[in-house]
Amino acid sequence: MRNNAREVSCYLSLDENAHFREAAAANKVSLSRYLRQCLLDYERLIDNGSRAPNGLALVENRLARSIEAQSRRVNSLYHELHVLFAMVDRLAFISLVHLPEIPAELRESALTAGTRLYSNWRHAVMELTETGTETDSMTAQPNDEGADRRHDQQENDDGIGSDSIDAVG
Repeated sequence: MRNNAREVSCYLSLDENAHFREAAAANKVSLSRYLRQCLLDYERLIDNGSRAPNGLALVENRLARSIEAQSRRVNSLYHELHVLFAMVDRLAFISLVHLPEIPAELRESALTAGTRLYSNWRHAVMELTETGTETDSMTAQPNDEGADRRHDQQENDDGIGSDSIDAVG
């Protein structure tokens, strides 16, 4: 041991210890010398020539990595949102192409029925997003109250039947 050298201890997991021992053996140096060189190299990378305190440099490095990770997550979410916008756009286009025009004398009742259906649909979406559960619309079973309500409703004057979309719950 050198006269001006001081011993420093640190705790490593078993995996970290094995990894560093293998790396030291591959470089044909002791574990202590290998770890010292790693720390000195790391300090040179962090400082970038400046003499900023090591603690601050470590915090800045962690913050930069965190920002990069969050940026990747935001970009991923942006991409998924872009896909959803495209899907909604296609759905709207296909719906408009395939739905027949409503005769003028039936527009008032169609607007009333459509508004009711839309309200029920929004209510169902709100419940699904608030509970955080996703249900398969093909296998979802209505509760007894919803089923009773559907059977009790009668057709409107314009021939438009009861709700085809009931609120979940």
